[in-house]
Amino acid sequence: MTMLRRHAAPILLLLLPCGLSAAETVIRPEIIPVEEGSIQNAGSGTEIWRGGPDNGESRLVKYAVRVSDYSVNSMIRISWCDYETEKGEYLFAKLDEHFEHCIRYGQKLNIGCFVTSANHGLTIDDGLCAYPAYVHEAFQSSERKDIKYTSSRGSITRWEPNFENDYFFERYDALLAAFAEYLEGSLTIDGRTIQRRKLVRHIEMRHFGWWGEGAYPKQLVPSNSEYLIRFADAFAGHFPDIRLLAPTNGMVYIPATYGTIEDYHFHLLTARNNVGLFGIFRDNWGWDENLSYVQALFYDSNKFEKDGVKLYELIRDRWKSAPLTGEPLQALPKEGFRPYSHLLDQVTYLHPVVIRNCNVSSGTKSYVNPTGYNVFDDPQAIADFHRMYALIGFRYLFTAARIVRQDTNLAISVDWLNIGLTPTYDRWQIRYVIKDDAGKEIWTGNSALDLRTVFPNEKTLPGIVNADAATTHTDRFPNVPKTGTQALQIVDPDGISPPMALSIKGRTEDGTYLLSKQTE
Repeated sequence: MTMLRRHAAPILLLLLPCGLSAAETVIRPEIIPVEEGSIQNAGSGTEIWRGGPDNGESRLVKYAVRVSDYSVNSMIRISWCDYETEKGEYLFAKLDEHFEHCIRYGQKLNIGCFVTSANHGLTIDDGLCAYPAYVHEAFQSSERKDIKYTSSRGSITRWEPNFENDYFFERYDALLAAFAEYLEGSLTIDGRTIQRRKLVRHIEMRHFGWWGEGAYPKQLVPSNSEYLIRFADAFAGHFPDIRLLAPTNGMVYIPATYGTIEDYHFHLLTARNNVGLFGIFRDNWGWDENLSYVQALFYDSNKFEKDGVKLYELIRDRWKSAPLTGEPLQALPKEGFRPYSHLLDQVTYLHPVVIRNCNVSSGTKSYVNPTGYNVFDDPQAIADFHRMYALIGFRYLFTAARIVRQDTNLAISVDWLNIGLTPTYDRWQIRYVIKDDAGKEIWTGNSALDLRTVFPNEKTLPGIVNADAATTHTDRFPNVPKTGTQALQIVDPDGISPPMALSIKGRTEDGTYLLSKQTE
């Protein structure tokens, strides 16, 4: 960064007490363009399975700046049957390894809970069951039974729940209540004690649909939205202070299948807890966006409408209020479609904050990849992934910072830009620090700016620096030491995630950015 010291402009002098001299230091940092790669940050970009020292499929990402040797965002997806065996006997302690990872590696966790339909679970009468055996037995002894269903994908037979069964909801609600109590507890690792809830960034509501993605064949869809709305409301009630994410795959415009639960989908996109509106997750990033199913889900071919509000517009604009996440598709070539060729159009349209760097086609033949296509043998697809990860989420920088000193009074004015695709949805604190010659902090002051309010400029293409669109914010501090090295740092108030990296050069080992060195 370059620094220029000169006398303050008259307009600045008018803001200072009369009779005292003032000087202004102007900092114009060197900006890191998106072509150099991604800026690693908590709550943005990549997300790995299971946490810990792994970095997911790192070949999908090209980094310009890293804040940690480890991924700072991790995800788990858990099935009900694995955490309740007998009625009321919960095995949540098995999850402590993931919270240990969070503490050790500076990670926060996205939890997909609790799946009721998956290619995983108990084997009961030659069918897989993702919920406890006692719930299955209760289904079978009631009028509203669960049913055995064989999926066309992989010819796998599963037991599927009946969402109209009140006992099923009662036990699921009890599960959520017990899990919320578990999250209120704390864990001590390496001398650090942190409440589990503070280590959770998102909870994905995985109660409905295959793998909880929100899509079911017609015969498994309940006859009334109220049977599903009560599950969404239970999540909001038990987790009032954790961001909730809702599935989108069932929001597609197929009235014959999903017309009975249209109100449920609108409820998901208007419901909120103390954190705000529910976010959403979309899986299958990299799908052929021309498919009729996709068009009838995310675009104007989705004709679901309520009280003059279009469902697809609520999905399209969700990023303005709450996060959108997901994972890639195991795509494969077909006539007229190159795998992952629609990635950049998709993310520019929907503005995701995080896409997991996993689940891509990597040469293994399966029913989803019968040709054995390998993305890592496809240079253009890898280039698209690199560009995508450089753009998604937030990418903050400042184009100029002006520091005006007058005796022990300090004014700092910063021109902030976000050239990514979303704001941050987490709380961060911008702090200014002054260090002495030994590197010890002798003064700190917090900015009043909330970076969650600094959005990308919709009139500027992502990745483009338009200084005219910057948000200028000024903070003033009294009784500031007259000497020392002044720097800026953006920290997680919970002390878990590493300090935020900006899209500018000059980041130091402790995550600060030098602003000026003041001498008497």
